[in-house]
Amino acid sequence: MNEIVRAEMTRREALRRLGVGGAVLTLPALLAACGSGGSGSTSASGGTRASGSVAGAGTDAEIDHVTWSLGGTPPTLDIATGNLTVGEMVMALGMETLMGLDDRLRLKPVLAESSEEPDPRTYVYRLREGVRFWDGSPLTVDDVVWSLRRHMDPKVSSQISTYFTHVRSIEATGPREVTVRMKQPDPLFPYAHVHIFIMPKAFGERLGKKLGAPAATVSVMGTGPYRITSFTGDNEIVVERNDDYWGERQRVRRASLKFIGDPRTNLLAMRSGEIDGMFEFAISTAREWDRLPDARTEWAPGMSVVLLSFDLSQAPWNDVHVRRAVAHAADRAGYVRAFLGGHGEPATTIPAPLQWGDVATPDEVRAIYARLPAYAYDLEAAKAELAKSQHPDGFTADVVFPNSAAPAGRALVSLSETLKQLGITLNVREVPQNTWLAKLYAHKDLGLQYLRLSPDYVDPSNFPGALLPSANAVPNNFNLANFRDPEVDRLLAQQSRTTDAAARTQALTRVLQIAGEQLPYLPLWWESVPMGLADRFVYEGFNPIYYAENWLGKLRVRA
Repeated sequence: MNEIVRAEMTRREALRRLGVGGAVLTLPALLAACGSGGSGSTSASGGTRASGSVAGAGTDAEIDHVTWSLGGTPPTLDIATGNLTVGEMVMALGMETLMGLDDRLRLKPVLAESSEEPDPRTYVYRLREGVRFWDGSPLTVDDVVWSLRRHMDPKVSSQISTYFTHVRSIEATGPREVTVRMKQPDPLFPYAHVHIFIMPKAFGERLGKKLGAPAATVSVMGTGPYRITSFTGDNEIVVERNDDYWGERQRVRRASLKFIGDPRTNLLAMRSGEIDGMFEFAISTAREWDRLPDARTEWAPGMSVVLLSFDLSQAPWNDVHVRRAVAHAADRAGYVRAFLGGHGEPATTIPAPLQWGDVATPDEVRAIYARLPAYAYDLEAAKAELAKSQHPDGFTADVVFPNSAAPAGRALVSLSETLKQLGITLNVREVPQNTWLAKLYAHKDLGLQYLRLSPDYVDPSNFPGALLPSANAVPNNFNLANFRDPEVDRLLAQQSRTTDAAARTQALTRVLQIAGEQLPYLPLWWESVPMGLADRFVYEGFNPIYYAENWLGKLRVRA
C-alpha cells in the first residue's frame, strides 16, 4: 500500500497481498494462504543474501526451447487489470520498466538511463537512446508519460493506482526526460517503476480495454528481450527471442509457458520431463520435489511472513500476558524444521530482514533486531506469563486455517498440543479458503487468526503499515488485531512522509519495538521461495522478486 495509514483497499489488492487468486507475491503484491535453507537462506539475526545460483556454473550455449509452468493462468497481460505474479512474470519477459531491481533487490535503471531526485518531491528520469518496441517504433517520452498516467485514470481503474496517491503531475520535460512531481514526499513511489510496463501510446489507445486480453493477435507491445507471440487464453503462452533487442542477446530462443495450477500435476510434469521448471511450487510437496531424480530445487530468502493475530478487543486475547504465554509456547524453529523442511527462518518480528532493502544496511538491521523483545520457546516462561494473566487456569479458543495452508495447519496442531500443558484448549479447524477469507474481511469476532502476508514492495513499512494503523481496524483491511496505539499511528504516518532513510529507520524501529512489547501479532516464520529446475540447466541469481525481471535470461546450460 502506497499510503501507509490509508484505510481503504480494493478486494483485488487484498487478494494479492493474501496471495489468493493467482500465484503470489508480488511487489506490489497482497494476504496469502501458505508453504535446511538453500544457498539463499535468511538469517533470523538480520543477515541476508538476496539471491543464489542453482547448481554451479553454466555455459553461454544457446537454448533452443524451454517449457515452464506458470503455476496458474494469467487473466491478462496488462498490469493495470491483472496485478498478479502469474501474469507479471510473463509481462517482464516482453515488456520493460523505467527501473528494476538488482540481485540484492536495490533499484537499478532499465529503460531509464538514469534517475535523479533533485528534491524530496521530484523525480527525473532520463531515457535510454536507441530503444525500440517489437514493431520497430522508437521509445519516446510520450509513450512513457502515457504508460504512467493511465494508472491515475479512474476510467482505467488500475490495480496499482495506490502507488500514485501522492503524484501531482507527470510531464515530458525534454526529448528524453520525464519528470514526476509529488504532492508530498513518498518513500515508496520509486518502487512503482519496477511494475509499470512501458507500452506504445498509439498501440495502447487503439486497443483500449482490449489491451492485454487473450486474443488471436497478441494485445501487448513492449521493448523487452522477448516477443510474446501467442496468448489465446487456452493452455500456454509462447515467447520468442527479440533479435532486435537493445540490450544483451538472449540465450533462450523460445519458451512455452504452461498454465498448470494443480500442485500434483506440476510435480508429475517435472518428474516426466514435460516441464523444465517452475517457481513457487507448493511447499507441502517440497520433500517430493527434493527427491526428483533429474531435477534440483533452490530456495531464495523470502519476505513473506506467517503469523497469528490476536483480537485485542476480545477476551482472552486482550490480556498481554496471555499473548506472551502463547508466544513462549510456540516452537518456531521446530515448525520450520518439521513442517517446512527447513525452508524458512523463525520470525523474530514482522518484516523479514531482506525487506529493509535500501532503508538500512544488513548490519543495522541485525542491530535493530537484536534489541527487539524476544520470546524464546520456553514452557516455564509461558506458564509464568499465564499465571500473571486474568486466565491463570487456562481457557478454550478456536483457530481456523485455509485448506491451502497445510504446513501452517500442522504447526497450529503442534501449538495446540503444547498449549494443553498450560491448561489452554486450542481447537484447530481447516476450512475452505473462501470461508477463511470471508471471516477476515468481515472483521467480526476475529479471535485468533492465521495470516500469511506477501509483500507489495521491498520496504520495511509494508507489513507494519498494513497491520498496525488504527484506521485499518475495519472490514476489508488488515489490522485484524484491532490494535490501536497513538504513538504507532504517529510514527507510521511520520515515516511515510519522508525519504530520509535514517529518520524512517528510527521511526520503524520504535514501531517494531512497541509491536514486540504489546504483541498484537505473533510472527512464526519467514518463508523461503522455491524453484524446481531440470538438471541440464543452472539459474543465476535466483531472488524472491523473480517475477519482475527477465528470469529467462538467467537460465544457462549446465557446464
